[in-house]
Amino acid sequence: MNTALVLSLFAVAAALFVVIYGNRSGKQIDAALRPGKRLPPFHCQTEDGQQVTSDSLHGSRSVLLFVRGSWCPFCTEQVKSVTDHYRKITEAGGRLIIVTRKPLAITERVAEQFGVTFEFWLDPGLGAASALNLVDDETIPERFHDDFGRRTILPTVLVTDSNNIIRYSYRSTKPSDRPEPAKFMSVFDQIS
Repeated sequence: MNTALVLSLFAVAAALFVVIYGNRSGKQIDAALRPGKRLPPFHCQTEDGQQVTSDSLHGSRSVLLFVRGSWCPFCTEQVKSVTDHYRKITEAGGRLIIVTRKPLAITERVAEQFGVTFEFWLDPGLGAASALNLVDDETIPERFHDDFGRRTILPTVLVTDSNNIIRYSYRSTKPSDRPEPAKFMSVFDQIS
């Protein structure tokens, strides 16, 4: 067999492996969360127990970070990286909202350290995550099952415009996979 043919077959095999096994959860971003679509309705609660809906985002650009929990070092790092953009988002009249199953104590300390006031939306029963097809049944380490259960939220970033139209969406394919803030901030800066 010639070298070019072998390399071509290897490339095809590698591509098939990535398609079949590269996305650990087996889920792609739901068609309803693709850019250009209206943000589907969902319900969460604030830290003080008040009900809040996705409709409350209407009228302002928003960045929504769906994170797994305080036990996840990748979530904590992601939130830390967004603190640099917090003021830019809020000074532009936007909202930065962190959606999690349980409050992120570490994240709250980071917010205090940098003098920012994140909006935390809680999804304790995973109703919002279910409505958005963002439930993860696979990646919570067993040692956290007693405190956090076996299911969590798939890490996802959504940027919406003032009409609740999704302009950017990124659903992580594995726990460590997170977009650079510069990617979604460039979209945030371009929309009204």
